[in-house]
Amino acid sequence: MNLIDSHCHLYSVSNVKDAIIQARDAGITQAIVVSENLRTMEQTLKLRDSFPEFVLPGLGVHPVDILSMSHNEWEKSFSFLKLHAHEASCIGEIGLDYKYATTKKEKERQLKALHVQMEVAAEHHLPINLHSRRALRQTMEEAIFFHKTTGLSTLLHWFAHSPKLLKRTNEEKIFVSVGPSILFSKEALNCAFAIDPDRILVETDTPVPFNGRPSKPACVAKVADALIRNHPEKQLTKEKLFDNTRRYLNKP
Repeated sequence: MNLIDSHCHLYSVSNVKDAIIQARDAGITQAIVVSENLRTMEQTLKLRDSFPEFVLPGLGVHPVDILSMSHNEWEKSFSFLKLHAHEASCIGEIGLDYKYATTKKEKERQLKALHVQMEVAAEHHLPINLHSRRALRQTMEEAIFFHKTTGLSTLLHWFAHSPKLLKRTNEEKIFVSVGPSILFSKEALNCAFAIDPDRILVETDTPVPFNGRPSKPACVAKVADALIRNHPEKQLTKEKLFDNTRRYLNKP
């Protein structure tokens, strides 16, 4: 059965072709490749051109990158996003990151960038792919607002940290993805089971390392297997995980 990696940075892999072959051998037929800045948006679209059946491009500026950009760099990046948004499957990776944004000014800068990128998503009827490190509740509220006001799908990537917040995302029909951390942490696995089975997606965040090794899209098969095998109510299948991702992308 097919699976989709809902969040990865494939351009950071040393041998992309080999990584895609390995993914396909593991039953992963597509990957949502999210961007971080102008350079990686360009790389993502080039990967889409080279591997059109596998790469689903996500275009956006990462909240951490925003903090280090000059005004001119931001304008160039945002102009590229607006110009090429029609080529994207989603807008991402966008969001908030309060590990690096520690001052009021830095947080306001991230929030403003998030809002204008959400506007691009709304204009092009695209779902968004959200980063939320140390800003879980704030990013969740932005996700809920976007979904309520546009009717478009929202994914909180790697958000499975708080059952209390997951109860709210379930109520508001927000998608949440889980990754390889569930393979090494019982706490992470149990938290993943708090996600509505109709709203859970799987990801790798490639090339983030786990257990000392960089992750690759093929690893999403292991994530799916762990969820399915251990789910207390046995409500998950690979078909359901695939269908959830297609619904997030608004694909039939």
